[in-house]
Amino acid sequence: MRSQKQIISSLFLILFVSFGSMAVESENQTSVNKDDQKVFVANKPITIDADNQQIDIEKNILTFSGNVRIVQDGLTINADRVTITDMQDASKQKITGYGNPVNFKQILPKNNRIVTGHSNQIIYNVKENSVVLQGDAEIIQQDNHIKSSIISYDVNKQVIVAEPGKNNRVKTTIIPSQVKGMNK
Repeated sequence: MRSQKQIISSLFLILFVSFGSMAVESENQTSVNKDDQKVFVANKPITIDADNQQIDIEKNILTFSGNVRIVQDGLTINADRVTITDMQDASKQKITGYGNPVNFKQILPKNNRIVTGHSNQIIYNVKENSVVLQGDAEIIQQDNHIKSSIISYDVNKQVIVAEPGKNNRVKTTIIPSQVKGMNK
């Protein structure tokens, strides 16, 4: 059971490192380098509060359900349900949050800026190190925001792609003075 707790902690650590990178900051901004980020996140406890928890050892699935609240330092995620599949195989591992909506809030440690967002589903693919927000997806930092049916974020490349749903368009609001201030 102790090794399962270590595996679960490692999975959520990976999730939070990725979500911490969702700040839509430019690549040349040196908010936190990768080594510093690992140390910063690794030393912070992860608290998961839910109405229920279920571990299916045979299927290798961990599920938290009912008012799921995940907190680690400056990151908070609220969902109706969170499922971790293939817990012991990082090449297949996915962490999925479901909700109406799933909400997240990240306080960036360098400049205390807040990034919030929501969607009906958030999927973190461990192997690809990518996050996908699906269904009424929106990311907000100050008055700047991206709204679309699907927003994908490649953590390694630091690339965000917003895709519209049927008969929709991607909507983005940018306040130039705030974007300029984000790079400081």
